[in-house]
Amino acid sequence: MKRLFIGILLAICLPLSCFAQTAADVAKSINKVKRDTMYIYAESTTKDLSEAYANARAILEMKVGEWVRGQHPDEGIEVCIVKAKEHFLQLDTRRGELYRAFVYVRKSDIMPVADKSEVTVLDVSPVKRPDSIEPAPAIIVTEEKPAEADAPALELTPEEKQMKLVRSFYDVEPYIKGLKSKGKLVNFGKYATMPEGEDCHLFVYDKQGNISALLRKTGSAQYNLNTLKEDNVKNYKNCGAIWFQLK
Repeated sequence: MKRLFIGILLAICLPLSCFAQTAADVAKSINKVKRDTMYIYAESTTKDLSEAYANARAILEMKVGEWVRGQHPDEGIEVCIVKAKEHFLQLDTRRGELYRAFVYVRKSDIMPVADKSEVTVLDVSPVKRPDSIEPAPAIIVTEEKPAEADAPALELTPEEKQMKLVRSFYDVEPYIKGLKSKGKLVNFGKYATMPEGEDCHLFVYDKQGNISALLRKTGSAQYNLNTLKEDNVKNYKNCGAIWFQLK
């Protein structure tokens, strides 16, 4: 009976001990990645794990594009982003009731690193992303459609006038971070995760990283804040988009 009791106690306690150790190991691995210049990384913390991963991936794609532009300006940015996404690694842990999603990629998996002094190597055990939360591609490929000519004139809000100052894909991340720090951001993500039936704004960008359009989505209607006419993200062939919601 004594041996049976000890066995039951071990069966109950062992999983709890392993879980605590695993969480500590994940946090340790995250810190290693952050200190290692051979990686590009991003993270997001939300109540939903899938949403946290989607946000982290959107930020990481921006950072990969920025790195390619700075280190390899002759390379196609969008092609490099697509290649990087094939090698994304991820880790997750908890912050109280919230999920923390951490996504990263080796620079050498995007393209060979020419300057060896650019990286320092640390021992990090990667964890592959689960297929169950694989996001849809960020690229929008569709038939070009003309914007409707009879759309009503729009009046821009002060915040929308600030949005129009964002001219490059690489300025989107600082702008979104600024909204978050000011408490003005509800949520954001890439086009594949855009919520249906909810109002939001979209930055549409081309392969060169230029902002092709700034759209306001109101219900099922979309308006171009540069032309002040009705438009649609699907009108922009071979472009990507980042959506965001304001409070």
